[in-house]
Amino acid sequence: MRNPLRSRRNPLPDTPRRPRRATALLGLGTLVTGTLSGVLAGSAVPANAACTPAWKMETPAFPASEVQDVEALSAKDVRFTANVDSDWGAGLSETVWDGSKNTGTGPQIPVQPKRPVFKGTRGSYDSASSGWVIVQPAGGGADIAVMTMARWDGGRWRLYPTAASPDPKNGRVRLLDVASVAPDDAWAVGDLDMSGALLEHWDGTEWTLADHPSASGQGSALIQIDAVSANDVWAVGYKRARPAEGVFIPYAEHYDGTKWTEVELPSVVAPGMPEGIASTVVANGPDDVYIGGWRGTWTDWNGYRGLVMHWDGKKWSVDTGPGDVKQGGFMNALYAAGPDDLWAIADSTLLHRTGTTWTKVAPEGAQPGGGGAAGVTYLYRALAGSGPGDVWAVGSYEYTDPSPMPGLAYATKRTALAHLTCGVR
Repeated sequence: MRNPLRSRRNPLPDTPRRPRRATALLGLGTLVTGTLSGVLAGSAVPANAACTPAWKMETPAFPASEVQDVEALSAKDVRFTANVDSDWGAGLSETVWDGSKNTGTGPQIPVQPKRPVFKGTRGSYDSASSGWVIVQPAGGGADIAVMTMARWDGGRWRLYPTAASPDPKNGRVRLLDVASVAPDDAWAVGDLDMSGALLEHWDGTEWTLADHPSASGQGSALIQIDAVSANDVWAVGYKRARPAEGVFIPYAEHYDGTKWTEVELPSVVAPGMPEGIASTVVANGPDDVYIGGWRGTWTDWNGYRGLVMHWDGKKWSVDTGPGDVKQGGFMNALYAAGPDDLWAIADSTLLHRTGTTWTKVAPEGAQPGGGGAAGVTYLYRALAGSGPGDVWAVGSYEYTDPSPMPGLAYATKRTALAHLTCGVR
């Protein structure tokens, strides 16, 4: 889904690029367990001798929106995909950070004809004038055999239908992520109601179904995709450990410019944790690929443990540190700012790894009440950046106000744009 600066939420089986060749990756890798440190508020390891970055909550162009995704084309061109109204889906907005402020990109995506409300989810850009956002009806997709994509093309938005389901009666289209490589080259992933993983391709004219290994895999899905070039694309998700069984394991595919092939991932199962999912991917080159996910069991919803797999060009390693820091948290996004500088979102919590040590980070600082009746709760969803001193963690924050009726309160949701920065560039 992205370009080299990109990251990337929490797609469950029923609910952030680059490397690797067409042959299966070798090796299981080593197990590295990160250590737990305290909660950090508004601080970070210096990016370089001339810069000590700090967290700042930036002012959004549309305060009432809920940011779904972010992509950093550069430090002075950061794209935010947001829903205008998170509760009712009153259309979708794209805003841009220019290095000093956040403004609208121009005409916003309107509500689709014959659909009273709709929302946007994931977005991806290959340049300032070319990109895609997945849009869908806010009321659900129970009757949807074809989804819609919004294309940013030379300063305006256009709506395009995606490829139709090969079996509309039994497999509805559900797109979860998109990666824009060029104006005539983009990929989108998802599933067909558990009847197989979905992979679509844009050739500059239309979206079509693409042939790939998990297309007919019952119970499989592709959750995220990342493209470093036209010949180097990764997609991750899950598949059944064995046919007709309900146990899922992490799954990945790679595109080499000619065909998609399955990637052999290391086993992440452990006693009491027989299942796993690969939920996010960021690739920085042929010898530097990160795949985030989790392991656990569906019978213990709060027992999931986050993890990160890394490919160094020769072997895989598995870091279970995120699960030690944030138990029960789904790995929703990753951003690699440097070799020993990795950011992650587990559920809605921001985590940071320096070396092998993981910590929780609260960019917003201490908040009153922590999410109670009078509290404020921050829910981070996506990550991106242009380097160690320029990182974005975005989503929303919620707070409550008393209502005239005893025992009730008004809940309000607002935009959260957390920015690790050295200041205006």
